[in-house]
Amino acid sequence: MKLFADWTSCSACDLPPRINDDDEVVDGLQSPKKLLVCSRCKSYAYHDSTCQQRHWKSCHKRDCKEIQKALLPLQQLIAWQQMYCEGNNQPQQLKEEHPRARLWYIDTLERNQLLDNETWTRGIELWERKEYLEAVVSFQDYLDPFRRAWDQFHSSTDTTMNLQLDASKYSMCRSIVLAKRLLFCAYCELDGELVDSARQRLVHCISVLITIHSLAESDEAIRNTEDTMNDAWIELMLSMEEVPSQRIAARHVANMAISLGTILSPSADVSSLPPSPSTNVHPPPTPCRWVNALQRPGYMTSSPLVSASYVPSDKQPSWCRMLEEKWESILNEYKSLATNNLQNWLDVGSGQRGSGHDDYRVVAGQSWKEYVLFGSGARGNDNDAPITKQLLREYVPDAVLLAEKGGGEVIFSRLAAGTRIESHCGPTNLRLTAHLGLVIPKNRTDCRIRVGDTWHTWSGGKVLLFDDSFEHEVRNDTEEERVVLLMRLWHPQLSCKETTEVASRREEFLMEAMAKKEENIQKRYQPPS
Repeated sequence: MKLFADWTSCSACDLPPRINDDDEVVDGLQSPKKLLVCSRCKSYAYHDSTCQQRHWKSCHKRDCKEIQKALLPLQQLIAWQQMYCEGNNQPQQLKEEHPRARLWYIDTLERNQLLDNETWTRGIELWERKEYLEAVVSFQDYLDPFRRAWDQFHSSTDTTMNLQLDASKYSMCRSIVLAKRLLFCAYCELDGELVDSARQRLVHCISVLITIHSLAESDEAIRNTEDTMNDAWIELMLSMEEVPSQRIAARHVANMAISLGTILSPSADVSSLPPSPSTNVHPPPTPCRWVNALQRPGYMTSSPLVSASYVPSDKQPSWCRMLEEKWESILNEYKSLATNNLQNWLDVGSGQRGSGHDDYRVVAGQSWKEYVLFGSGARGNDNDAPITKQLLREYVPDAVLLAEKGGGEVIFSRLAAGTRIESHCGPTNLRLTAHLGLVIPKNRTDCRIRVGDTWHTWSGGKVLLFDDSFEHEVRNDTEEERVVLLMRLWHPQLSCKETTEVASRREEFLMEAMAKKEENIQKRYQPPS
């Protein structure tokens, strides 16, 4: 496993690496000058010391220590895994001279089995009586010996300790139970804003699951751990995304999960998987099905969907041109709604619609408001925007169908002057997002959107099409409002104009995504036995 290192722009000025006359020439092309990465937080890159100093004064000084703290459990997991595995050439061979690395928790599991189980059972009883705080304390008491064992492993300088550890004590079933308990306690601590403790539990959980995977004697035993492994990685990633000063660390979590795939499945058949957008190489199966650290939604389809972060205008579907021809009619209806229906303009993420109800957490600045045309929270008739709704039904039925099924929405989106939408990933790769520019600030360079590692700008009457499962952010650093017609639509491989088989897959994936979402909610309220 390794941290993210593929930085493609300067953190201070958002520009790509510079190319100087004296740079090395490879295949007739000059190679760009390598960016300098902060040696402390490993999360910001610069052209030179001047850029670094400017960024340090603006925000890096404030954030650097916070990111270092967030990376500590990740670095501990990497250190454990490096001792755990022989090396890249033989990734599944365990280091026999260091059995304490792979079985760091076994002594604790064996020594305190009876007492600890009573502690966990007492926590379940308290939970069922809705005495949640007391229950969580019992769960923490049960798991604290494992925290001490993990800390002892990382603090010890004695590489010969526990060389006689009896691996026959290893119990697959008890290890799986421990992993599930670690994950549940992390859920509780994250909900209680005990973020640092929760991250430690998640790292412990992942290390236990890696051990199970390597010592498992059947594929069935491995499959029994997959959901828990995926849930742990997703929670670890989200724990980073939800802390503004540490959000960049989500890339490190995703990159570790992806690189873990080469360790867990070094010889897997990957021909059916989509190639990595950055390398065009087919990656091995990975936790959460991620293949790119910049594309890390909570739900990835079980069958691969090839996607790019951004669709240039010459590759866009024909309906984009149809809407562009009618954009002034849509603009006029927006203006009417902006003047006469003020009570129906709500803050994004205010809870009036199911899809995107957490979007408020990434808003920084003045305001981000919406008027829902299709989807949860929309009016039951077409009186508000009859032309716009008719155009959408005629030209973009995918967007209307997806919104009506609860998988997206169609809205007028207003981003106030001086407002930013912080970097984040959408919830699924089932869909694309389209913006039809309606009101665009005159200074377009200061009102822009980054998708993946590339910045784009809007134009009035033009469609901008992208995959919001990739990391994206918006900056309106102007003194004017930005307004777009925002549409979510099925991924092109799931278009409603395709075959009946594709339509069936579309329904299957949407049902799977919604079921997974509900399942994840329920897991937070049902402690494992």
